[in-house]
Amino acid sequence: MMFKEGTCPKCHEKIQVPEDREQIICMFCGEEIRVADALGEKKTIREPLAEAEYVKYAECAENGLRSLIRTCDKPMMNFKKNLYAGQFEEFYGANSSVFEAMDKLCGSTDNPEDKIQEMVSWMTGTANEELGKLKFKGHKTQKQMDYNFMISIYLVPAVRKYPSDFSEPFADQLLAAWNEMFSVNLGKASYEDIAGGFKRKLCYVTTAICESLGKEADCYELRLLKDYRDQYMESDPERKEMVDEYYDIAPTIVKRMDRCDNRKELYQDLYDRYLMPCIHEIEDEKYEECCNRYQDMVMELKSRYMN
Repeated sequence: MMFKEGTCPKCHEKIQVPEDREQIICMFCGEEIRVADALGEKKTIREPLAEAEYVKYAECAENGLRSLIRTCDKPMMNFKKNLYAGQFEEFYGANSSVFEAMDKLCGSTDNPEDKIQEMVSWMTGTANEELGKLKFKGHKTQKQMDYNFMISIYLVPAVRKYPSDFSEPFADQLLAAWNEMFSVNLGKASYEDIAGGFKRKLCYVTTAICESLGKEADCYELRLLKDYRDQYMESDPERKEMVDEYYDIAPTIVKRMDRCDNRKELYQDLYDRYLMPCIHEIEDEKYEECCNRYQDMVMELKSRYMN
């Protein structure tokens, strides 16, 4: 019996998969899984659809993709190290019928590129409509951030996980159209890329935040966080590695944020949601909580500003 290395689509652990089986039980989570899913094999069936089937799948795909935009509400809330796996699986399961419908539609036509462009337009068009309903700039900025986050952290990784010949082309076209329409720079990541990032990245963009708010170079927040870095983060090899990796990503993040017309609002938001809670956690000697919060911020910033 020949084996290949695969990934359990349920728990995402690496497993050895027998090639001559259709279904297996994951040794880690005990769930029954398809071998094709574990190996990431594409399964698109190229065949025309009857009219009734085509209409059914078209309605499912269009309604599902538009609904992702219309119902998007605070997707960052549960983006935590201990919650992301469950949230991602919930998102994937809730939208698997939409991904199947997209796959069926693309497999039924001789011009799948045109169908992919149409599906992308459902999302970008709906986002434009929803943003146009908001009167205040701050509300639009927050909603745009929600959309960016949902697409980068949940939708694109989920689409890429779905075993279809058209998963990667859809992800590529969606990101290209979205970045052009909304002047952002969302990158393409997999679930494994994002989940792995929780273990590594910590970035101090505090200086940029404080400068944007008119604070002095030696302000209380900067001094406290620098002491925290030197005395707590660098006292442990793994945490020190996080600090070292800052120098690889922080300059790019700050440069791209500084090019945004609403950079002051963006920095104020980071100050309110991340920096001040971190300050309070350090003051209360909740050092690990501060580390986790800062990692959450960096993951959010990476999803928006890094390729």
